Amino acid sequence: MRGKLPVNDDRTYTLLEGIARRENRSLLQYVRDSYPWITPDERQVLAQIQAMTAEEQQGVAELVQFLISGRRPPPYLGTFPVSFTSLSFVSLDHLIPMLAAYERQELEKLQGEINEITDPAAKQLVHKIAANKTRHLETLQSLAATHSQQVVA
Repeated sequence: MRGKLPVNDDRTYTLLEGIARRENRSLLQYVRDSYPWITPDERQVLAQIQAMTAEEQQGVAELVQFLISGRRPPPYLGTFPVSFTSLSFVSLDHLIPMLAAYERQELEKLQGEINEITDPAAKQLVHKIAANKTRHLETLQSLAATHSQQVVA
């Protein structure tokens, strides 16, 4: 067999499939297409959020490609949670704290799953996703603090 070895550990495959699904249907990914309401001064903040969505989407693509190259079918990614639908066209001052809280929650889940992954290459991919999520959480927390001060001012 050429290329990578198949992902033989069903538990690892199940974890990777769940991570790909969650990351692809995260709140941050929903925001990419939900058109938050912004003022002209908030364009740069929205651009930062859009850059985060692109990085997270790249992580999902790499994870799915890993599964395919390991002779596993790509996971069904499903639809966004219905609870997200009320977040279309909301303001950034409402959305940013929610994004930070969601990223924190998802990062905690991801960190708990990393130790269960037995494949070293898969573990490395998930570590990369977690590192991006950590950086995104820090950025979102900073944006939440800065943005709330600007709204009050």
